Amino acid sequence: VPVLVGDPIDVASLSGRILFSTEEDMYTANADGTGPIRVTRREGPEFDPAWAPDGSRIVYRDSRRGINHDDEIFVMNADGTGPTNLTKDPGNDWGPDWSPDGTTIVFNSDRDGLPMGGFLMNADGLHLRRIPTDAYVEYPAWSPDGTRIAFMGGASAAEYDIWVVDVDGTNLVQVTDSPGPDGWPSWSPDGTRIAFTSVRDDCSYSEAPDCRTTGDIGPHHDVWVVNADGTGLARVTPEFGQFVTWSPDGEYLLVSGFDLYVIRPDGTGRASVDIAGVSGALFPDWIA
Repeated sequence: VPVLVGDPIDVASLSGRILFSTEEDMYTANADGTGPIRVTRREGPEFDPAWAPDGSRIVYRDSRRGINHDDEIFVMNADGTGPTNLTKDPGNDWGPDWSPDGTTIVFNSDRDGLPMGGFLMNADGLHLRRIPTDAYVEYPAWSPDGTRIAFMGGASAAEYDIWVVDVDGTNLVQVTDSPGPDGWPSWSPDGTRIAFTSVRDDCSYSEAPDCRTTGDIGPHHDVWVVNADGTGLARVTPEFGQFVTWSPDGEYLLVSGFDLYVIRPDGTGRASVDIAGVSGALFPDWIA
């Protein structure tokens, strides 16, 4: 059920381009939901996309052999042409994100039989190197100043919180500490805050009288923000939302829930972003 607080955001006023996937393919659209373009049409799942900083390319997860069966990181032009496999490894690679200068891609991988870790490679797939940290790293997100990586993970796969580490693997900091998993971090454009989603309000993890459930097999996720140093933790909305990204100006969050919606970080203004002919928008990203 949508949680409406304050006057809704005027979706028609939103600018920039958004990128998202469904369970099978990826699309781009104007931020107000108009002008959708389907950029993949190949058989099998291709999802988990991220814009290059200049909007010219898209990096994404190719799972056409089956999810978690030799997942690869691909890059293609923004119009869907020129898909290229960057990783070419029998392990599973996913969760890609671009460095702010567009030269490097971070992703997570279980290659070489090791625990899930964070890796860096040049935007052409060369100069692969592992981020030297013992932490379990999944869905890494590059800070706007290019110096840090936020990720979901921790000491093991059973301990999903939000962490931050320097790109060279030093200064590992735990940002959240929740009884249930926190995940899918997204940096604010000014680098001061991280939006993420959490199951801490699901009735399996919370004893609060207003705990929530999806009524389906999966737990209830909702959206939170926290300062990059772990202070200032605040719920954005108790409404379901599993994936989140910031608007380029930092004024709004775009959330993938039971529909695609935009909301302010203070929880006000919730408004649906309707995209003609498309349902089930996942993994949103937004550029100017």
